[in-house]
Amino acid sequence: MLSITATIQGSNASHHCALVLFLLGMTAFFAGCNPTGAGPASSPIVEFTSVPAAGAGNPGKPQATISGRVRSAQPGQKIVIYARAETQWWVQPRADQPFTRIDRGSKWSNATHPGSEYAALLVGPGFIPPPTAATLPTDGVIAFAVTHGSEPFWRRWWFLPACLIVAAIVTLGVHRLRLRQLSRKLHLRFEERLAERTRVAQELHDTLLQGVLSASMQLHVAVDQLPDDSPAKPGLNRVLQLMGQVIDEGRNTLRGLRSATNTHDLESAFSRVPQELGVPSGIDFRVIVEGQPSPLRSVIRDDVYGVGREAMVNAFRHSRPKNIGVQLEYAPSHLRVVIRDDGCGIDPRVLESGRDGHFGLSGMRERAQRIGARLKVFSRPGNGTEVELRVPGNIAFESHRAPQASNWFKKLYTKTARTNRGKMNDRGSQKEGR
Repeated sequence: MLSITATIQGSNASHHCALVLFLLGMTAFFAGCNPTGAGPASSPIVEFTSVPAAGAGNPGKPQATISGRVRSAQPGQKIVIYARAETQWWVQPRADQPFTRIDRGSKWSNATHPGSEYAALLVGPGFIPPPTAATLPTDGVIAFAVTHGSEPFWRRWWFLPACLIVAAIVTLGVHRLRLRQLSRKLHLRFEERLAERTRVAQELHDTLLQGVLSASMQLHVAVDQLPDDSPAKPGLNRVLQLMGQVIDEGRNTLRGLRSATNTHDLESAFSRVPQELGVPSGIDFRVIVEGQPSPLRSVIRDDVYGVGREAMVNAFRHSRPKNIGVQLEYAPSHLRVVIRDDGCGIDPRVLESGRDGHFGLSGMRERAQRIGARLKVFSRPGNGTEVELRVPGNIAFESHRAPQASNWFKKLYTKTARTNRGKMNDRGSQKEGR
């Protein structure tokens, strides 16, 4: 019995010792996890959240706001702000108000004069900051942070690209405004010139052409009354023939003016030129349109028709061609008219000055220059002639927007369809060109 009792007592002692050791370990564990315990606290950290632009440290300049926050600050601690001017640090915002209070959210904010650098010192209640110092004070300072002033907006990376973008937008706006004003002036000038040209055409028809026609009829009657063996009759017949040519050319010119005024479709207007000139059916004539046609300004359309008609008249009457083609290209940026023939070409001297008594290439160039277009003439004796007229889209089209460009498949399909249609028709009954 004694031995059993001793064993039980020893067993109880060992359990008591284990329980005591467990309680001591748990106490030490919770004591180490307690943030308010006697363990060492984390070091305070001062940070900036808003820094004013860098300045020359002039006290006369307006103050700016500087702010930040403090981590692990203790009660009673405050912030002292310094701004660097040249070689001295100056306490901010004033020498009689050197301290900045830390708010409940560990944030601080105050005003400061401009400086090249800024410093924020975390100090205790007994700290006395010097008004100026060559170096920042360290005695009694718990933590501090130093930063450079932010750069002015004109020195930041985005300022130059922003200026370039604004300059480009302003330039584009001024250019578009200039184009609108120029288009408006051209439109008014064209309308005035159209009315004047219509009046001149009517007066020429009512006076000069009618007078020449009347004189020709009277001369024809006089020639008919002469005997057949009269020596003056052959010369008078030549005069009658010459007057007939002059009357025909005058009628064609007036018809061209009126056709340009009345038509709204360049393709149809150019297609009627061979009929107006009485061209024989042996010449293969085609009109090809590329792109989506768009309405043209009235006088631009008339001048384009006038230049194209003169080029066609020269080709039909002087080049002796077998094929003549007219190409109309409506593009987003321009209107292009090309007249090609495979005739004898143009003499270089005529290419420079034109023919006397006719509108000529010089007159075509003057008309193209008057409407802001560009005229090119390519010709060699025996190799045919190509006349190209290119008018900018903002001048040629009524609306400011140019016609939408067709894709290459649509252009190729349209051109091929027109060419095949022309080849299938007889030369005397081609609907595309006449």
